[in-house]
Amino acid sequence: MKKTLIAAALGLLIGATANAEMTLKDAAEAKLVAAFGPDLKVREVAQLAKGQVLEVVLIDGSVMHMTPDLSYFTYRDELYELTARGAKSVTESRQEPMRAASLAAVPDRDTVVFPAKGEEKAMINIFTDIDCGYCQKLHTEIPRLNELGIKVRYLAYPRSGIKDRETGQLTSSYEKINYVWCQADRGTAMTDMKTTQRALNITGQRLSKASSPDQASTLEGEYRALQSQMTAMLASSKDCHSPIAVQYELGQSVGVTGTPAIITEQGSLIPGYMPADDLAKRLGVL
Repeated sequence: MKKTLIAAALGLLIGATANAEMTLKDAAEAKLVAAFGPDLKVREVAQLAKGQVLEVVLIDGSVMHMTPDLSYFTYRDELYELTARGAKSVTESRQEPMRAASLAAVPDRDTVVFPAKGEEKAMINIFTDIDCGYCQKLHTEIPRLNELGIKVRYLAYPRSGIKDRETGQLTSSYEKINYVWCQADRGTAMTDMKTTQRALNITGQRLSKASSPDQASTLEGEYRALQSQMTAMLASSKDCHSPIAVQYELGQSVGVTGTPAIITEQGSLIPGYMPADDLAKRLGVL
């Protein structure tokens, strides 16, 4: 009889604990689903640090940590607040004013400027690279951005860095973007360099998929002509004490990890490519 009572008591205790854990799991999942949508699923929740922190394991195995009231969580080194409108990055909110101040300190004369047409309604800074395919694609959107009243300032961010770690020589990425900064008409130089590099990329891809010897021969001729054009541009480049290295370091300090990286005048970081009209909506211009 005594053993039966003990077993029953243990069963109730285990059941209560399981229900508490299930309730906590369900509550965490409900909070996250409200912010991110129904595809987000929680596998398990564990209380850490004497209940002061919740470890939330998602169904894909990724881990986040939440406050016990489920109002804040950290994910990939960023702190977020869960609000009625979704997740808001507290980390980003703190970085924005510092980012804005750092970029405001860069004068137009050190950038490549594409001014707004008519009334200036917004301004963006874009950390860019010549070899980057999406940077080339975004550059084709510049006329539309300017037409919508958005001023664009380019800053340099050669993705391969300034010098090759093994050889100590200047990287190709640096040499290409340095060419732009060392021209009297930087805007035209930026367009010429990105257009040529984009044509090289496309022609190279077509050449690799050529369906006949004749097509391959034609494409090879086009590719060599584009290479000669690029070589001629780089050969004409001179050391003009450009701010490329300084801007590369600035990009790293404000959170740029790839290109293109768009930063608004208020300091908000928008990583990657975005069509002009979508970007204008993001800026409140459309």
